[in-house]
Amino acid sequence: MFDNLPRHTLIRKMDGGLFLIKCKIYQWMGGKNSPCYIGHLYSANGVDYEPATCYINDIECVLEDA
Repeated sequence: MFDNLPRHTLIRKMDGGLFLIKCKIYQWMGGKNSPCYIGHLYSANGVDYEPATCYINDIECVLEDA
């Protein structure tokens, strides 16, 4: 369901965090390539961010499409 989101899509993670997608990558996990996104994880106030990885199964919903 969330495996092909475009760049600059804002999502809410299952843990409540906000994540802005920069690009999709594949990581080698458990003997197979697993898709995930790299981008910016925003703090509670939405101002500060840090580089992070978001796995597809951690996405709760899309907040804003690119």
